[in-house]
Amino acid sequence: MFVELVDNNIDVVAIQNDLTKLIAEHDLYYQNQISITSVMGDDNWSCSIGRGNLKYKERFYSTINKSLEGTYIHKLVEKYNQFYRWRILKLLPKSTYSVHDDFNGVDDNLRLHIPIQTNNDCFLCSFAQMPQSGQQVNVIHEHLALGNSYEVNTTGLHTAVNYGTTDRYHLVGIRYENRNNRTH
Repeated sequence: MFVELVDNNIDVVAIQNDLTKLIAEHDLYYQNQISITSVMGDDNWSCSIGRGNLKYKERFYSTINKSLEGTYIHKLVEKYNQFYRWRILKLLPKSTYSVHDDFNGVDDNLRLHIPIQTNNDCFLCSFAQMPQSGQQVNVIHEHLALGNSYEVNTTGLHTAVNYGTTDRYHLVGIRYENRNNRTH
């Protein structure tokens, strides 16, 4: 996994205000993933969540949901228009995702992460190999700070952890790139 800083000029207040309004207006308090883009832009907040089993190919989830038109989140989706299947991912305090890879067998899986809410105890972690019982495995921890956007290659083994006491929210878009064209 590599993490590369893309921009350091994200308006934290604007994106946090958009998130607060979105959650309140659509009663999304208990959702750990929220679809920001959909196929039709029809405010379907769950159409592209989860791993696999999507109705359409990921690239078709590229239309901003109607309720987000004109927001700062919309502006960011337009700015980073090479990414698609935009979602807001929530990681609860004292929790972690399973160790997994996002390799499709051909291309690198690249994600744009924009932290919306975080704490100093939230990390993306990458693993050189799958951990086994009794085996030591090096883990690289990357903290993604507010005010920045990052391109993250999630093709290899990785997870996200929140050791803190507050929720962690990231706005995340995805794209694929042929492995032979990568310089990382």
